[in-house]
Amino acid sequence: MSQAPLDQVSSDPDSSASGLRERNVEGRRQQILRAARVLLSRGGLGALSMRKLAEEASLSVNTLYNLWGTREEILRALTLDARDRMEESLPIEASPEDPIAYCGTLVRATVREMCRQRELFRPMILAWLEGEIAGQPSPIEPMAHSIGVLSQIIQTARKNGLLECPMKPEQIAWQIQHGAQFASIQWALGRIDDAHFEARALYGVNLAFLGIVHEERRPEIRTRLRGLERRLRILPTGSE
Repeated sequence: MSQAPLDQVSSDPDSSASGLRERNVEGRRQQILRAARVLLSRGGLGALSMRKLAEEASLSVNTLYNLWGTREEILRALTLDARDRMEESLPIEASPEDPIAYCGTLVRATVREMCRQRELFRPMILAWLEGEIAGQPSPIEPMAHSIGVLSQIIQTARKNGLLECPMKPEQIAWQIQHGAQFASIQWALGRIDDAHFEARALYGVNLAFLGIVHEERRPEIRTRLRGLERRLRILPTGSE
């Protein structure tokens, strides 16, 4: 039986060493991010100093700067990681049977995921508000998975004859997203609790659709709005 030339079956020592170094670097970078999440959950943004982070990660401060750069760069990385984790948790339907209801499902799922990871999202939102995550989108921007996904859902609803308006799908999507984002900021500041956050976000979804659905669907949406209004009246406004 013929054998492949030796140089084809043997590994390149330099390549193997380079790959190992890259894995070690990435492993330590993730180690730093895990430590940052622990500090945020314990004491919020004020607990995330480079010295404390180095201690929590069992690394030197110089290593932190070499692997990530500044504290701001670490906050940016946490922001993008939080967004990725949120998007992975959302229910995805390529062709939802009821696009309007599906928009509400996405917003509800997003709010609940943020509340589940409150130790991460609250300080991250505050960091964004205070300008500490400069040059990055808000960590709460995927409030309904993304503006693009919402726009596609709304476009589907219009094609199926569920909407009657000249507005672009992107305009409706932005309206929904801004309402949910404002509610999330109030939640991060501790002015409303989890239940109030969800009710406000869903109220914005239904209000956005009320004026653009066909008349036969408006009673259904008005009923949802009245139910949400009752929830908002009886819910406490303070944080848990």
